[in-house]
Amino acid sequence: MLLFSLIFNLLISWGLFIKNKLTLSGAIASFVLGFTVLGFGHPIFYILMMSFLFSSLLISKVLVQFIPNIKPYVKDHEPRSWVNVVANGSMLGVASVWYYLSPSIWILCFGIISMAAATSDTWASEIGSLSYETPWTLIKRNHIQSGLSGGVTWLGLIASWFGSLFITLIALPVLVSYSGWTFLTLTLFSLTTLAGFGGSIMDSILGELFQAKFKTASHELVEMMQHSNDILVSGVVWMDNHMVNFLSNMITISIFTPLIHTFVR
Repeated sequence: MLLFSLIFNLLISWGLFIKNKLTLSGAIASFVLGFTVLGFGHPIFYILMMSFLFSSLLISKVLVQFIPNIKPYVKDHEPRSWVNVVANGSMLGVASVWYYLSPSIWILCFGIISMAAATSDTWASEIGSLSYETPWTLIKRNHIQSGLSGGVTWLGLIASWFGSLFITLIALPVLVSYSGWTFLTLTLFSLTTLAGFGGSIMDSILGELFQAKFKTASHELVEMMQHSNDILVSGVVWMDNHMVNFLSNMITISIFTPLIHTFVR
């Protein structure tokens, strides 16, 4: 299995690098993560990881063909670096190693939540950016510039819920295999779906309150310092979008995994 994981993930990572979806560092990080998840974790972990990856690449481009009254898809992402891979996938790597050492249904839910939260947040960002609605913040309840972290739209919130549901529906047969069609299975399915959606909400809150935002000399608000004379107007200088993604995923897992553990111990 480890040899298969080595070869298969090498091919996948190289292919994404050639297609300009990943930088070289991103391809290396993707290979390490994929090898860890497929080689040590439950098989569903790898399926969820690939579902997250390819749905994130395709969802916006596909939906514009079917949903009226949304903006045309024009966003073209730069290749993802190792930082993006780590921010969205490191908790799944932890879950995979932990599951290998001590397999249990609550660690399985740990991994499901990590991917549900990552997918929920990514769908919210990708699809929410297609809305004509002016984004607003969840805590301060004021409108903000489109494209800045911390802003939400109703389209983005709906997409966030369906992103989480998408992952947990894929994982549902595995949950059923553990405990059948029981109240426990329904509870775990509901909690993991809620956790994924909650992860996206947590990401928006952290982005609103703590992610760094700078004002340029031309009075434009940006999230990455571009010149030495850019002024920090809110947030923490080292808190970028990748850190927000990582922290929101970790906080969500820390809240919901112990709750799930109380049901299955």
